[in-house]
Amino acid sequence: MNQRFKTIVVTAMVTGFFAAVSCVGAVSAVPVDPPVKTCLDKLIGSKATNALIKAKKLSKAQTAQVSKCKKSAATSTANPAGGSASGMVALNYVLLSTVISLQSGLGNISDPALVQVADGSVRMFFMNGNEPQAGISGYDNLQHSYVSSDGGNTWTLESGVRMNVQSPVSVNAINGAYEAWGKVLAPGNDQLMHFTSANGKDFTSVGGGVIAVTACKGIGGASAVRLGDPQMVKVAAGYIAYAHDSGTQTMGPYTRFVCALTSTDGTTWTVDASKTISYSTDIATNPETYRNASGVIEQILPIDVAADPQTGARKGMQVRTSTNDGASWSALSELSFWGADPDRLDLANGDSLLAFGGFDPRKGGLLAVAKKQTTSYKASRVESGIEKITWVISGAAQSAIKIKNLCTNSDVTSTATFSTSGSNVTVTVVDSTGHTGCIYALIGAEQALK
Repeated sequence: MNQRFKTIVVTAMVTGFFAAVSCVGAVSAVPVDPPVKTCLDKLIGSKATNALIKAKKLSKAQTAQVSKCKKSAATSTANPAGGSASGMVALNYVLLSTVISLQSGLGNISDPALVQVADGSVRMFFMNGNEPQAGISGYDNLQHSYVSSDGGNTWTLESGVRMNVQSPVSVNAINGAYEAWGKVLAPGNDQLMHFTSANGKDFTSVGGGVIAVTACKGIGGASAVRLGDPQMVKVAAGYIAYAHDSGTQTMGPYTRFVCALTSTDGTTWTVDASKTISYSTDIATNPETYRNASGVIEQILPIDVAADPQTGARKGMQVRTSTNDGASWSALSELSFWGADPDRLDLANGDSLLAFGGFDPRKGGLLAVAKKQTTSYKASRVESGIEKITWVISGAAQSAIKIKNLCTNSDVTSTATFSTSGSNVTVTVVDSTGHTGCIYALIGAEQALK
């Protein structure tokens, strides 16, 4: 289809940093950022808001409406989303379990995907691959699985290959059956394959194909080149999915973006350019898109959040939700900890799980599972370059704080420095090798994650 798209850039203050959202197919007289649009949707309705955004000149009434919502948005975005001016957030995820690379005859393990099957057990799919950075080779780069009979606390490796794809997968339980998606890789010609299963373990391909992605553009105008690993959700009109663009930028500093996809049958996919997610900071890994037990679609975006240069940088897992099959989304709010390649699952017993990964070149990748749980702790985390992490933790004594490299399964608390001011404990870890990405603070007997 030959169609010319006009692009506007909408600039917003989101989660304490300047972000820009790429909207394709519209021209606007005045920049309208996401918090302002949310306010306008509530004030005058989505139809009138869309007309306002497309207007080349605003009426007096429209100007007043935008002004009113700008004032409201300025108040709501003064602090980082979900946090405070100090970056402290309530910790509401606790660590249940970890599996590390080079165990049980496996290579570099990564990219967990969870599903609960009919007998109540939880299956965790993962990549079993090679990793030159960690000197890991000789593995098949295909999908394998662990299974848990205790809600994700312990895992048993299952034999065999689950799906013959060379990528992470998205797996859903839908109406008593199971669907999955993964990619067969080829230079410039990746095929996204659709699988079905009656038992959530043995999958059969039902087709797939190459997705044309050039209609998805970041805020700089560059078209997507190669999509990462889409996460799919069933909706009334078929399916929606979101995938990280992994091919446009090969050198940092990155401002990678996320492309939206739609499908009527789950096999043939089309880019929805109007729903591209593109900020002036980096979306570091593939987002998670998941319909929770309440029917609400959650989307978790691992966004690099730029802080004051004098205090370093911190990473924020930002969450937004949709109650109308992705037609519109809430404002972003901050999840309480950072983890690469997140994957959500609500269990039949009411537990809410979040699987995530990590990487340390000295050992390889990680499969970790956390559970949502209210705790009495609050904390912030600031990363200064690649060598230093500083936490400020409230509600815990120094003796209740453990610092651990989850990828190597190493307790590194003895290398940390501690100081106390009032009810806050400041913890600093410096690793001169720069391998800090998999280091977490685990707080209390619950092992609250930060």
